[in-house]
Amino acid sequence: MMRTTTKGPLLLAAALAIAGAVPAATAAPLIYEMTLSTHSGLAGGGGMLGMMSGRGSSVSRMMDLRLTSPVDLAGGAAAEHVVPDAMRIGPLLPLRGERRSKGDGGTADDQGGRLLLYWGCSASVAAGQPEVIDLQAIDSRVSPEVAAMARHSRRGKGGADGGESLPPRTLWWPQGDPAGGTVPADASAVGEHLVRASFMSHEIRYALDQQMDFLEPMNLRAGSGSLNAAIPLQWAALARARGYNLNAVGAASEREVIIWMASRNQPPMLPASQNTCTIPAGILAKTQGAMLMGEALGPTRSFAHPPQKAGEKRPPIWTARVRVNSFDSALLGMGDMAREAAGDAAADSVVPGGATIMKSLKGLFGN
Repeated sequence: MMRTTTKGPLLLAAALAIAGAVPAATAAPLIYEMTLSTHSGLAGGGGMLGMMSGRGSSVSRMMDLRLTSPVDLAGGAAAEHVVPDAMRIGPLLPLRGERRSKGDGGTADDQGGRLLLYWGCSASVAAGQPEVIDLQAIDSRVSPEVAAMARHSRRGKGGADGGESLPPRTLWWPQGDPAGGTVPADASAVGEHLVRASFMSHEIRYALDQQMDFLEPMNLRAGSGSLNAAIPLQWAALARARGYNLNAVGAASEREVIIWMASRNQPPMLPASQNTCTIPAGILAKTQGAMLMGEALGPTRSFAHPPQKAGEKRPPIWTARVRVNSFDSALLGMGDMAREAAGDAAADSVVPGGATIMKSLKGLFGN
């Protein structure tokens, strides 16, 4: 059962509407996005020491909620998501964040250097690889995901914290939440969901069934500890996955980054029927270690109001999209060093800014 008690700033909704503070209807709808993610390995908060000692990796569940308005919001704008009791948190989750539109805050890489890009599942490097890309021109040559990996792999411990910049006019949860979006291990998203805001004339309502609940852990494993040899990979074949993304990144020097991708296909890189892959021998040999990251792309579901019937072209007042995915990550080529390292410290020890990469890339693929 969902509890829908209204508290706090949302009591201002009626007053704001009367005062004219609620944005007028526009051609562009309000957009709501909900992402349910499962994290295991280093991505789940587990350290290398625990994984190598056979205790298994840590698993955590996270939720990300974003409401984006097509127009600037009033200073007193407030919104909240009411979750079903099965989530075991809330039930009122406040959405906070940007109020005004802003220009593009992206910055080009001015350090110089090059990216060596490899791709494909094979024991040896395919002909025509690697593709060599000037890091100063990376945005025009590769996808945003690859560009982000290359930039973050060059940031040391004293670099940027990798905090994510919200899109303009966006309110977000877990902004300001002490748990950072983590939900209980036994949480379930199944049930009725309600989103309401002081600037919305219509509530956003939708229901999720078992198909749209959290995915199981990916359980990504590497079969070789040597960076000179081919590295076989294996992961769980998840029943609800619609495909998989796999990436590895390492820094050969301050001016050279090496990235491997399972394929150059648009996400998903690999089909749902595949649960093995191999990193070609030797491509990471010049690094002291590399970070492996995997994502299982689960089901997605879209909602809109008013509901669209076949042949109709009525503009929606709001749209909502729910995504489900599962992440895993591991360190490659650590050898004896891994036995003395754990968590973010281990990630930073093999790839400068490694902990930042994990935090920044969760959810990039397949969104």
